[in-house]
Amino acid sequence: MKKQAVISILFTFILASFVAVNVHAGNSRDLSDDIAAGEEKLNEVQSLYDEMQDKIDELEANKENLSNYLASLNQSYDAAQALIDNYDRQIADKQSEIESINGKLSEAESKQAEQYEAMKLRIQYMYESGDMDIVNAIMSDQSIGEILNQVEYISEILKYDRSQMDNYETLLLTITVMKSQAEQEMDNLTSLKQEQESAVNDLSEMMSEASDNIKSHQEQISAAEAEAMQYEQEIENQKNSIEQLKQEESRRIAESIAESIRESQEESRRAAALAAGETYEETTVAPYIPAADDLTKLAAIIYCEAGGEPYAGQLAVGTVVMNRVASSKYPDTIEEVLMQPYQFTPVGSGRYAIALAKTPDPSCLQAATEVLINGVRTGRWLYFRTVNNIIHGDVIGNQVFY
Repeated sequence: MKKQAVISILFTFILASFVAVNVHAGNSRDLSDDIAAGEEKLNEVQSLYDEMQDKIDELEANKENLSNYLASLNQSYDAAQALIDNYDRQIADKQSEIESINGKLSEAESKQAEQYEAMKLRIQYMYESGDMDIVNAIMSDQSIGEILNQVEYISEILKYDRSQMDNYETLLLTITVMKSQAEQEMDNLTSLKQEQESAVNDLSEMMSEASDNIKSHQEQISAAEAEAMQYEQEIENQKNSIEQLKQEESRRIAESIAESIRESQEESRRAAALAAGETYEETTVAPYIPAADDLTKLAAIIYCEAGGEPYAGQLAVGTVVMNRVASSKYPDTIEEVLMQPYQFTPVGSGRYAIALAKTPDPSCLQAATEVLINGVRTGRWLYFRTVNNIIHGDVIGNQVFY
């Protein structure tokens, strides 16, 4: 009869384990699909981000080329403007030269007119009085020599007047030629200045167009950078989501393993009790009403003792704390259990207080929630420590629980 009971119990345990494993496998597949979909989405967003970065690099290169082109246009503009300034100075000098020539021309024309008027008066006088003077000279007692001298004097005056008129004519011609040359040079300078002004206008339009293109590229770069930042944020969010899914998957696996361990231990105790003919009482967790800050305290001590351990190890540390709360050998609250002297090293070293002041680690907070709120217990342990060859018990990660 006892043998049949043991076989029945073992069959029930195997069936329960099979169901638990299949439930876990189903949940794991769901999470695996979600993780795969998340990673596919991450790759898509990463690809879009890389494309946007390539676009930004291309726009930056084009912008740099435009900036160099604009700098070259600025140099050409400055050179053309310098030529215009030089032409302005030459034109001003040439204008002064022309004004000076005009002054000389006016002066020469005035003197020529005066000389011409004086010559006309002398000629008129000589013609009007010339015959009478010669007759008077002949009738007088003047000598022939004196008469010839008088005639020669008149001839010299006429030669002088003619010479002066010729000189003024030559001077006027020279000044007129100088004026014509100066005016031609003025026209040439004005034409050159106009050409440079036209070049400056063209350069101004080209510079304005280049500046507009640079501004447009900068706007495109800013828009692309903003879009890239959105992709970057989406990538970060997607990574966090995938990490949370992986943590949840690990938690479910650890929870399933812990449940299997608990059920195995429970079935072992049941089988042993039945085999010994003893009455079996299923292990139950005594109800505990947590204080407002018990969850964060439990999460903090789990983080200090098993932050780098697998999730099953984190559950095990939480289980030890709650087993002590339920035990008559220890105080009845989490606070009192943790504050007992020489029990939890992080409490004495100050690491616990530091962890308690920070935001709880997500995995440790989840383990604390499972143990404190959901009543999960993965063993009947009251102690744990780093694995060694002296103390034997249930090894989870780098720790042994007993």
